[in-house]
Amino acid sequence: MSLISLPFFIFMCCFLAAYYLAGEKNQWKVLLIGNAFFYAWSNPVYIIFISISIVSTWYLMRNPVKKNFMLTIVINLGLLIAFKYSVNFGIRDLIAPLGISFYTFMTLGYAHDCYDKKIKPCESLPEYALFISYFPQLTQGPIGTYQEMHDQLVTYHRYDRQNIKEGGYRILIGVFKKLVIAGRVGFYIDTVYSNPKGYGGLTLIVATLFYLVQMYADFSGYMDIVCGISKMLGINLKENFRRPYLSKSIPEYWRRWHISLNEWFMNHLYMPSVTSGWNRKLSRLLGKIFTKAKKGTLRLIFPTMLVWTVTGIWHGAKSSYLGWGIYFAFVMLVSFCTQSYVKKLNAKIHWNPDNIFIKIFQVIRTLVILSFGEMIYRSESFSDMVAIFKGVFTDTRISGSEIAAAMVPFGNGNQAAASILILAVLVIAQAVIEIAKEKDEKAFTGHRYIYAFAMLTVIVLFQVAGGSNFMYQAF
Repeated sequence: MSLISLPFFIFMCCFLAAYYLAGEKNQWKVLLIGNAFFYAWSNPVYIIFISISIVSTWYLMRNPVKKNFMLTIVINLGLLIAFKYSVNFGIRDLIAPLGISFYTFMTLGYAHDCYDKKIKPCESLPEYALFISYFPQLTQGPIGTYQEMHDQLVTYHRYDRQNIKEGGYRILIGVFKKLVIAGRVGFYIDTVYSNPKGYGGLTLIVATLFYLVQMYADFSGYMDIVCGISKMLGINLKENFRRPYLSKSIPEYWRRWHISLNEWFMNHLYMPSVTSGWNRKLSRLLGKIFTKAKKGTLRLIFPTMLVWTVTGIWHGAKSSYLGWGIYFAFVMLVSFCTQSYVKKLNAKIHWNPDNIFIKIFQVIRTLVILSFGEMIYRSESFSDMVAIFKGVFTDTRISGSEIAAAMVPFGNGNQAAASILILAVLVIAQAVIEIAKEKDEKAFTGHRYIYAFAMLTVIVLFQVAGGSNFMYQAF
């Protein structure tokens, strides 16, 4: 069930009524039933697999000993690998259950926290099922933790008109980002990246920059929608984005982009790897080769490579995803290894990090490094990736016919020009809002009714019909 559809709108109206009419003892049960209905809508068979994950994890982690923890990992990762990478095993018609990548991470995070005794195991199977299956965060995150979500989910929430208004406004922002901005720029990107060998470097650069816009508008738009839905229920989800394209370095960017996923990797893979025995041994071996290197830096090398390789594979079995992960592993390692040298250099040249021009330079530098990674990620094949990089660095031609071909999805003649102009205005407006909110979170919230009316008008006039599928649903 798409979050941007008439069936979902009807579902939410009926569900909200039932949720707030339910008594104090029954409200969380209504939420659990709503979760099951939402999930079964995509395919009732998938209820079986999420139930296996829920029941096995809950049962085994009631006694969080090492054997049970390892068995929990095997069961959950086994289901994820079997479905997500079935094509690589020669099984082409096995479709992965909705949100399996995200709820698998939630179950594994819960199991790890139980094993580390950070939390007490949940005594109630229905309450644990409620945590894993909470429908706003089920399909694409944010990846909530048991500590953050359990009490909110089982606590009784009275009807609050303010929550409905705030939630509705947040949903409208998300729909605007998705259907207008992400949907429109997607036309150009798909046209160019479907045949990268047929376009010059400038066209490929514009397509890549548009892809950055599309990814952010699509994914953050989804997060706005689910956070708005959850707000209507009186439940606060973790914010998953914090204006990532204003980051001044790649490490900072990944602290601002898909925050919950990066926190999951940090808590459940990266830090355990840093402190592991195998990493200490490998770090000592590296220390014998690189005698002048700092021990702390050496201990970060293998965990960084591991996390980014897993991150790439998590997105899918395509070579472009693995290449993307390796690229950012390299970038992060360069950042770690040169950190002390950069500090010394900055001190010598009296580098002022508060200077506005230096900040702009750092943001642009980050976007350039990021763009190369996204060229790898978006490529359909290795040959396409080579063609894209070759075109960007060696082909500087600007062809009128080439530009016209890329603009065909926007219409013909004046229609295409008007569409591009309107899209440019919308993207610039969104950028202005992001910059303003970096300084003041309450910016552009003083006249919500005016902004809401403006967004609704633009959605009606410029939405992309049939563009309700979100990019991260594929994961």
